[in-house]
Amino acid sequence: MPRIKAGSVAEHRAAVMAQLLDGTERLLLSGPDATLTAAGIAAEAGIARNSIYRYVSSVDDLIEMVLERGFTDWSTAVTERVAEAPDPRTAILTYAEANLEFAADGRHAWRTAISRIHLSDNARSRVMALHEQITDTLHEAIAALDVLDTDLTEATVGAIVDACIGRVDAGQPVSEVIDHARKTVGAVLDACMPD
Repeated sequence: MPRIKAGSVAEHRAAVMAQLLDGTERLLLSGPDATLTAAGIAAEAGIARNSIYRYVSSVDDLIEMVLERGFTDWSTAVTERVAEAPDPRTAILTYAEANLEFAADGRHAWRTAISRIHLSDNARSRVMALHEQITDTLHEAIAALDVLDTDLTEATVGAIVDACIGRVDAGQPVSEVIDHARKTVGAVLDACMPD
């Protein structure tokens, strides 16, 4: 049995798991040349390569756990802000703003890493399900607004938010992007209301 560096085996396992997740996340965020292998993750986490498999069955599992942690934080941040909105229109504008603030804070950078990593089909499906938790918040607010076409309005607002996140990622000041998003999303909502 390996020597533990905590008060109990459970605490030791939790600490090592945190090291693995943090190391995996650092590699995900480090850029397109990052090596997401057991050896690379072990080196980044500061543990022996063969120790990884005492905690997870594959590198995919670690990547998925990091993405799940990120999506959970993102979903919580957005959902809590939207829930405070006094009406559906404000909720939709808040959805855009909260996503952009989350992106500007740097806590969303791992999201862009998803496209460059290989995940099993099963893992990618679970990640997509996590993403749907966030978009469900938008869907509910748009449905409550009674627009002409809920799905089309949701897709349009989602595209605006995604494009604006890209501008934040490119370094445009978040205050400018939020102002633009609020005006653009507001205009879309106005155009999608019944006459």
